[in-house]
Amino acid sequence: MSVRERKTTAAARRRAGGLGCAAAAAGLLVAGSGPVATGRPAAPAPGRPLSVLISNDDGFRHPYIRALQAALKKAGHTAVIVAPAQDMSGHGTRMTFTPGASLRAEETEPDVWSVGGSPGDSVAFGVQRVFTARTGRPPDLVVSGVNPGPNTGFAVNHSGTVGATVAAADAGVPALAVSAGYDAGDPRNPFPSAARAVDFTVRTVARLAATAHGGALLPYGTALNVNYPARPDGGLAFTNVGTARHVAVGYVPDPATCATCYKVRLEQDPDAPERVPAADTTALAANDVSVSLLTGDWGARGFAPARRPPSGKEAERTRARLYGLRP
Repeated sequence: MSVRERKTTAAARRRAGGLGCAAAAAGLLVAGSGPVATGRPAAPAPGRPLSVLISNDDGFRHPYIRALQAALKKAGHTAVIVAPAQDMSGHGTRMTFTPGASLRAEETEPDVWSVGGSPGDSVAFGVQRVFTARTGRPPDLVVSGVNPGPNTGFAVNHSGTVGATVAAADAGVPALAVSAGYDAGDPRNPFPSAARAVDFTVRTVARLAATAHGGALLPYGTALNVNYPARPDGGLAFTNVGTARHVAVGYVPDPATCATCYKVRLEQDPDAPERVPAADTTALAANDVSVSLLTGDWGARGFAPARRPPSGKEAERTRARLYGLRP
């Protein structure tokens, strides 16, 4: 085998997330993701359209969430928007826990709910009041996005888009966060792949539904974090959450507002170093679609004796079920 052939083979194995080859992935695909454990939300019946709660951190009026709802409905799913009334970008996992506090929530039009709170509030309200109280069961899936701009690296911990999926994981509902890459070179069209990210999301939902085989859509307590590049010309990369600070928060004095005020601004560093192997930031920079598997908590595996999901086998099966998706 030539040096070039060896490099090509190695790259293919990395992109498959270490599965080695399509045959191994196909074998795991048949295995599915296993039965749902007792006490967990029931898995959707094979072949049945899914009930999907859609949220975001940009507000229920945002055109990308509307496009996603239309696409999911066109694919045959029940798709209901339950999203913040206003832009709540960067609010992370914020939730309203103040006793006696009130949230204003209203159905502004059929299948579109506006919630006066965070993305997490929106998902928690939607799971409990819009779905469970009305239909007797939670949604099959929560999809958050499509967000204008990536949510990779250290930003994942602070993203309202991802925060919505953490609220879903808290409720035991599988979730998917989707973000479209930013093209700084085209100010007139800074998110050129948003429509393609919507299409990829619908195909990912279809793949999860088709490969569940009566089991869970995702391992319990997890979510997928998908970052779709602005100019995709690669493949699908199964990634770890990186630490590179490509976008950071800065503070500058703002005496025009008050003597002790500081104005918040975003500082971009496209060359920030990434030390995590197979990171989401690295994949996005290579114009690959990055897919990471997130847990609903920040605990470290193995610190205490009890097992924390997902297991290595569950993660491997999830990778296998997504194998072969194209941008």
